[in-house]
Amino acid sequence: MQNIIGRPKKFDTDEIISIAMNYFWVHGYDNSSLDDLLKAMGIKKSSFYRTFKSKEELFSLTLDLYTKEAFQRITELNDEKGTKCALMSLVSVTIKNLESNDKVKGCLLVNSGKECFCKYDNLSSKISLQLVTFIDFFTNIIEKSKREKKILNPLDAKAISSRFLSAYHGLVIMIQAGADKEVIEHVFTSIEELLD
Repeated sequence: MQNIIGRPKKFDTDEIISIAMNYFWVHGYDNSSLDDLLKAMGIKKSSFYRTFKSKEELFSLTLDLYTKEAFQRITELNDEKGTKCALMSLVSVTIKNLESNDKVKGCLLVNSGKECFCKYDNLSSKISLQLVTFIDFFTNIIEKSKREKKILNPLDAKAISSRFLSAYHGLVIMIQAGADKEVIEHVFTSIEELLD
């Protein structure tokens, strides 16, 4: 009879990365100890190191997952409602999250940039690349919408994309800092005007 004691527990790597992504998203990189992550993911340290080289590698994979899920969600909205409605839905959901649970997590990528950029070399490179990927993604969908005359703003698509992302992330920070409804409405209107 074969000895099966100590056999590593099998787990779904994608599910583990998703759990870790949400944990990092709430707690940040530095405040997420490996022990806390292991507890949240429900795996042992030995299993962790058989699958991931380090907490940093796991975090890098969570940024990939975050980007993939964000692009998928926005692409679905874009296909269903068009670019302007898709991007304004993203803004509206952020505002509704504030109204419903008084908590806005913001963008994992931006949060990570604030916390990790220039502090961890590999993560800094990863965050820079992901930011370029985000800008390119938004530029592409805005460019298509401009060609179809659904967005008439004379700025080029990359400028609109950069301004949209800046305004959106600025709005998140203002919401997190307790901006009143009137200020939030002004920012919402300026984003809407950008996409006219």
